[in-house]
Amino acid sequence: MKKIILSISAITLLLASCGKSETCQCVDTAVSMIKEMNSAKGDMQKLKAIEDKNKPAMEKCDKLNKADSKKFEADAKKCDNYGEMEKIQKEMMK
Repeated sequence: MKKIILSISAITLLLASCGKSETCQCVDTAVSMIKEMNSAKGDMQKLKAIEDKNKPAMEKCDKLNKADSKKFEADAKKCDNYGEMEKIQKEMMK
């Protein structure tokens, strides 16, 4: 039963990410990564693991942003998680 639930979850996640633009995947990754890092509460080992896990995705996002930062930013503003990312950034600036 556990395997079936995990398989369904994996398929659902895969299908949900297929329809998203690369930019929106970057926004989603950033939001997820920030939340994970906040929950690590300064544990350097956990932070390193989070960084290592997300490194390939973040490198891809960095290349997209460097290729055309204005387009990247405009596309990012259209993403579902953009508001969440802005909210997190504002909280971090306090």
